[in-house]
Amino acid sequence: MNCKDIRKYFDDYILGELDPAIEIQINEHLAECNNCQKELDEKESVMNFLKDSRKFEPSNEIYSRINSKIRVPVKEKKNIWVLPKSLVYTAAAFLFGIIVMRTADILFFQVAESPKAEIKYEPARKEPFSDTVQFYSAPPKNLAKI
Repeated sequence: MNCKDIRKYFDDYILGELDPAIEIQINEHLAECNNCQKELDEKESVMNFLKDSRKFEPSNEIYSRINSKIRVPVKEKKNIWVLPKSLVYTAAAFLFGIIVMRTADILFFQVAESPKAEIKYEPARKEPFSDTVQFYSAPPKNLAKI
């Protein structure tokens, strides 16, 4: 790794958050390069100074002024739909799919109308054919005797 690549990892190196393989490469480079070693020492001293310094806490008046300038009132959205949005979107997607499929059917699959069936009624024949079997029924009053 060259100096430019090493400098990208200085912050993570100081905080101890580097992958062990990269940390080994940085240690090898630092053993050979005095410029990177000096830069790392300077960065480490600045970070240690900032860690040790007192935190600035503004007074309540300053905090309230800052807070009023930063905060923007959030407008509440009125919920027009009684149903959950996910259900509405699902129903809309389903209906959209039906419309798309019907349109595709009409455009690409022009279905011809089915031929109309003709129904012919023939009058009953009075003379039975020779291969026709005729069934007779007994009148209801004679059923008990049979």
